[in-house]
Amino acid sequence: MSSDGQQLYRRLERDFGGARAIPAGRAALGLMAVLRCWRSAGNDGRVALPASVCHDVVAAVLGAGCNPVFCDIDLTDGNVAEREWIRARTTGATVALVVHLYGNPADISAVRRHFPSPDCLVIDDAAQALGSRNFAGYVGGQGDVGLFSFGLTKHIEAGGAAILFRDSLFAEKVARSLAAIETLPAPQRIAIYTQFRHRFDAARQSLRAEGNTAAIAFQGLLNDYSPSLQVPFPAGADRAAALALDTYPAVEEQRRRKAAAWAAALDGSGLIPVGMGPGTVPWRYTCRLPGIDWSAQYQLGEAMRSHGLNVSHWYLPAHWICGGAALPGAERLAREVFQFWVDEQTSLETIKKGAAVVLALTKALRTTNRQETEDAGTA
Repeated sequence: MSSDGQQLYRRLERDFGGARAIPAGRAALGLMAVLRCWRSAGNDGRVALPASVCHDVVAAVLGAGCNPVFCDIDLTDGNVAEREWIRARTTGATVALVVHLYGNPADISAVRRHFPSPDCLVIDDAAQALGSRNFAGYVGGQGDVGLFSFGLTKHIEAGGAAILFRDSLFAEKVARSLAAIETLPAPQRIAIYTQFRHRFDAARQSLRAEGNTAAIAFQGLLNDYSPSLQVPFPAGADRAAALALDTYPAVEEQRRRKAAAWAAALDGSGLIPVGMGPGTVPWRYTCRLPGIDWSAQYQLGEAMRSHGLNVSHWYLPAHWICGGAALPGAERLAREVFQFWVDEQTSLETIKKGAAVVLALTKALRTTNRQETEDAGTA
């Protein structure tokens, strides 16, 4: 590793209060190595995490030989409610994975109350929240382990990831674990992902046709998927990330301004923000349309995309992949969520024009729904 590359890890240690930071090909791979080392020390492998989360995170938990304990979320910001952390702990979870969904900072002190050190491990996942702050400061450095992603679509797209540790000895164990993980050739990783995506898209189509009764179609989607996380660290990515951090304060401000522009321009659309408060450096401007169903969400999103808008509906309820009890908050958020871009390629003018399209489409949807209601009443 070059001296320029080392600057990234020393800076993360300084700015986020860690003892040691190390590289990983991607954040999910780092998470898998962390959990493997936790289990190898004789600790329980049950991991509490939100049901609103990327499937790659679930794959990392499963790839480490751990058992996910899914927690429901609060619709106001997408983060796990404290009562859910308590429930997960009472079921025997010793690891809490705190995901600051969409950039909304969670209260890690509430998690630590129920997952005390050294019997438990708190992982502060800031992959979507670089620069976000709660009352204690920057997220990413408030747990035993912190995760930072510089991959595609993240706040800094330099490639690779970094893992931050409070315990240097644990950091060394994880570094050795990462070094021992075989890198899977790109064609094999692509083949695994392609097979997964084919089944995933088919399950989503069933969901739009059948509603939540199609949740069973998601079970087992991640079988044999974890090896796709075994990627090499991109050459020069740590140096590029270090350089990007020098200008990142301006990026933070731009993302906040763009989120505020979306919020103001969408007034009257019926969409309400998911978090997006003053401590948030948004991954995307995230909002939801209360009461919409799976089919209407898809059709509305497709109509937006046909006008050139970038919009997505991540994430589908992760607990469906592993089965288990219903988690209504995560299921409702997935059904109602709309995310709009706030990256450096998105201008304020683009937001203004895009919001006008959204206003027109949501108005048309309300008119259609009202007419259908009236027709049903007179039938």
